[in-house]
Amino acid sequence: MTGKGVDWFIVYLSDPHLSEYISRCDRYLTALSGFTGSAGTLLVGQSEAYLWIDSRYFVQAKDQLEGSGITLMRSGLADVPTLIDHLSEHVWDGQTIALDLMTVSFNGYRKLRDALSNTIDIVDGSAMLRSAVSDLPERDFKEIVSVPLKYCGVSAAAKISDVRKTIKKNYAHDRSYTYILSDITNNMWLFNLRGNDAECVPAAYSYAMITDVGATLYIEPGKLDEDAAKMLDDAGVLIRPYRKFYDDLEEIATDMVIADSCANNCNILLGFDEDGVYRDCSDCEIIRKAVKNSTEISGMKEAHQKDAVTVIKFIRMIKEMAREGTLGDEYDIGRMLDDMRIKNGASSLSFKTICAYRENAAVVHYIARKETAKPVMPEGFLLVDSGGQYKNLGTTDITRTISLGEVSAEEKKVYTTVLKGNLRLMNAIFPRGFKGTLLDGLAESVLWENGYFCGHGIGHGVGCYLAVHEGETRISRGCGERESCFFPGVIVSDEPGVYIEGKFGVRLENLLLTVASDDLDGNKMCAFEPLTLVPFDKESIDQTLLTDDEKDILSRYYELISEKILPLLPEDDRKWAEEYMSL
Repeated sequence: MTGKGVDWFIVYLSDPHLSEYISRCDRYLTALSGFTGSAGTLLVGQSEAYLWIDSRYFVQAKDQLEGSGITLMRSGLADVPTLIDHLSEHVWDGQTIALDLMTVSFNGYRKLRDALSNTIDIVDGSAMLRSAVSDLPERDFKEIVSVPLKYCGVSAAAKISDVRKTIKKNYAHDRSYTYILSDITNNMWLFNLRGNDAECVPAAYSYAMITDVGATLYIEPGKLDEDAAKMLDDAGVLIRPYRKFYDDLEEIATDMVIADSCANNCNILLGFDEDGVYRDCSDCEIIRKAVKNSTEISGMKEAHQKDAVTVIKFIRMIKEMAREGTLGDEYDIGRMLDDMRIKNGASSLSFKTICAYRENAAVVHYIARKETAKPVMPEGFLLVDSGGQYKNLGTTDITRTISLGEVSAEEKKVYTTVLKGNLRLMNAIFPRGFKGTLLDGLAESVLWENGYFCGHGIGHGVGCYLAVHEGETRISRGCGERESCFFPGVIVSDEPGVYIEGKFGVRLENLLLTVASDDLDGNKMCAFEPLTLVPFDKESIDQTLLTDDEKDILSRYYELISEKILPLLPEDDRKWAEEYMSL
């Protein structure tokens, strides 16, 4: 920094596709700071450094930054400024800020630029970053396969045609255009492909350009299998090498470049914006992967039935191991569930399993490691958040908090309060086109009424054999930059949680499918149908705290489990589950 005349350097935990799951080759922030979480921003000055993280990582980051000299900035707390606010107060006129322009969205760059004085230079520091951290591996590319039409429901050619119709109607009209896509999950969905380049997400590193007359997909040469290559050729898709994408950007000659400023990195769009040919759009309005079709919904239901069988068997085993005193540690228990899920049909995990005992469950995204895993005793709560990818069918995500012995009054109160929030959201009736911010209070209000606060969002979208966190859909107190409305076919998680630092945590998560409900005064309405079909912890529920309506919701939920899941279980597991669900 000193040699280059740089006063401040921003390091984002990101990659050129702005992915959620960052491969080792892109984890510059981790290499510099030692923080291993999945979200964070590091600011390095000449004599100080700061790391911004959200509430999921407050405890983890505190431990990992100890002795580093890096100041922990707990985002969202009243006395903690945002990165931009901090820079606005600490960067002087004439100073220089560097960052890797390929790791920040164009929208994020513009916000930073607009907040600072014009006398402050913002420069590309990608070369500096790579020279500072030179021991990361090269990007790895794996095989890319097609999703058969019987599993995806709509051909790639039809999807591309729909994209062109939407662009012509809402953005380009009669002008020539190039629509740019960087989000690898959007590309996989649009072209009916899946890969294995990103951890836990069946996606391949890729870019795409769509015009009114053609479609080009940028992927690593030689990784496309024959069936996928034929399918793309039939759909009129041109294949270009992944590394040629940035070269081809310089050759674009259409009247307009259309791209989502929140989903494309700054290096892609800055030049087009300066030339006056760029138009911002929202990918979720053009790429309609958030609204699952009937074929995708069928696959998701089948995946969740397989998953429910695994998780019910797992809970029974954990309960028996607790009685026998043979539980082992968090790491071993998590691996046991992973193995069970793979043996029962999952092709991979949808994220790293969170298996957290007692006070570790208060760390929202705690990951047990063998060398530091906590021994699990036949008492207290074990929180297990896990999910699977079921090839061509769907993606699952479920959290259950399991009692391992006698439950204290405080534990029962917290568990039942969280359950009440989960049930209230599951039972919601709301107008078609609602935003998730308007649904959040259904789950959170009961927490607030009892003196608890959930530090994370209540719900996130889920892909169909794609990313377990689909950014278009959310249920949260705050609005997203690009947030889809709720329509039949949208899938979202329902996961209120309460975390008592140093003691325990409770989170209960189901996935919900948005379905059409009866009209109300001429207005089209929606409701939720639970996809996750696994009982809650019988011993942890204080029935006296549930209202009659909540008991009825729980009873109807258990009727679904009895109808759809119990017939799939072996006799011993079925009898145990029936007893476990008795109210």
